[in-house]
Amino acid sequence: MSTIRSAHRALWGVYALLAVTHLGALLGDGEMLARLTQPLFAPVLIAVLLTAAPHLSRATVLMLGGLACAWLGDSIGQLPVPGGEMLAILCFLGALLCYSAVLAPLWTRSRDPMRIALAIPYAGVVIGLFVACADGAGTLLPVVAAYAVALATMAFLSAGGNSLTWTGGTLFLLSSSLLGMDWFLPGASIAFSTELVMLTYLVGHSLLIAGLIRTLPQRRWAVESPGAALVIIES
Repeated sequence: MSTIRSAHRALWGVYALLAVTHLGALLGDGEMLARLTQPLFAPVLIAVLLTAAPHLSRATVLMLGGLACAWLGDSIGQLPVPGGEMLAILCFLGALLCYSAVLAPLWTRSRDPMRIALAIPYAGVVIGLFVACADGAGTLLPVVAAYAVALATMAFLSAGGNSLTWTGGTLFLLSSSLLGMDWFLPGASIAFSTELVMLTYLVGHSLLIAGLIRTLPQRRWAVESPGAALVIIES
């Protein structure tokens, strides 16, 4: 096995260890440990992507942009700054737009009627949550509305990639829905809501990135293998 492929797999192990540590800190009221680990998720996923992508194609650049936005959202969310919630939402909105731009060409290659039908439940979930949370959003309402549309779009387009992107996009939708209820739905009481939000976010984000990596036409370790043909295809 090549060194780069071993590093790629090891980085997935690091991500899993970080995720377990973070969730354990949340369950054990280890607030400081949770705050320290959350900003590390996206950088590890960036390293995972860079060890797999043989060159900076359009798809790779967009994925890096999405992960950078997610890192900013995770980091800002840990700081007691005025308007932190709005800044975090805007950062994750940027991530959703980047991921949607990667997923759109994949979705158009196979216009499966079943996938098109997914627009109905995804849109229904987002519209229902938006209506329920509208009063609690206050001045954040326009940003929340834009985020809701982008979230539904990304989840819908994720069905056009593969089973990993589909599952990841759906979990991302679930995570943001739970977070929206926790933030903006008056009287909402969900047991272990923070832990569930982070669990679905961590698993969903990793599956989405893993699925997008799978759609790349080539892997770095295949390109760098002795005797392998160098094939560069823009996606």
